[in-house]
Amino acid sequence: MRMKALVLALLLAGPAFAAETGPDEATRIKIAEYMLKTPMDEADPTLVSGFMKLDPESLPKKLRDKVRGKQMEIDAVVKIHKGKKKGPFRFPAACQPKYYDGPEGIRTMNLIIGNVEIAGEEEEYLELKGNCTEEQLMCEFSLNVVRMKPLAKGKLPYKRYFMMEQDPLMAWVAEKRGGGASAGNRYFQEMKPSCQKSASQ
Repeated sequence: MRMKALVLALLLAGPAFAAETGPDEATRIKIAEYMLKTPMDEADPTLVSGFMKLDPESLPKKLRDKVRGKQMEIDAVVKIHKGKKKGPFRFPAACQPKYYDGPEGIRTMNLIIGNVEIAGEEEEYLELKGNCTEEQLMCEFSLNVVRMKPLAKGKLPYKRYFMMEQDPLMAWVAEKRGGGASAGNRYFQEMKPSCQKSASQ
């Protein structure tokens, strides 16, 4: 990832607009359209910061899903970058992960560049090998979960799982797909991350 992405990660926390006023509708649309057509590593970091503060529901309907997907992509990239600084041993803080539901959730997942679906057994392998709960995988890493209704009467609801390709946890997915052995994936050059309990727990 280019150095500009590192700058982006630092600037996302900084305000781009006054909270009490915010940009007007025309400006919001211009920012959204700019971010949707500009590669992230080429985007103006101050506009990225403003873009992340946009409420998709405040935009025209045709932009809402695309903006929501782009915001999730940026959030995941920043999360992965911050995770690299933490190293392989993670001490996840408690959080409330956001779940997505049904076809609308799948549509949003498909709008995130670099997002790939992983199988249910692969997600379970991540929990086992990474010593993380599903919620920790969502908060600390890039896992997204879409809750689906039963396929037929008498069947149980189920979940579909998505993760960014550059997430270091994809090493565990590659291992699972390779039958539990290293599959030559570039992630195997580094120690795989895992969740740890803090001394106070």
